[in-house]
Amino acid sequence: MVKFNFKKITVVPDGKKFVDIILSRTQRQTPTVTHKSNNISQLRSFYMRKIKFTQSNFVEKLSTIVDEFPRLEEIHPFYDNLLNVLYDKDPDPA
Repeated sequence: MVKFNFKKITVVPDGKKFVDIILSRTQRQTPTVTHKSNNISQLRSFYMRKIKFTQSNFVEKLSTIVDEFPRLEEIHPFYDNLLNVLYDKDPDPA
């Protein structure tokens, strides 16, 4: 049984705030200016770079959230029972 500190779990932002965090990071860390003289391939690579950066940030942030949260099989039986009572983690579909 692993002893887990629930205070170390980072707060999961709601959907709108999560998207705002990712997009503001993308805006800060990628180029933001295009020029009229750029041809279509340059524009395509400009926006593809932004999209790939945003994708990697989404994956990184979601992976952090999932990895920090304890596995239900590894938590103390007290917390397991508490979660089962509060949230019915094993609902019976029948």
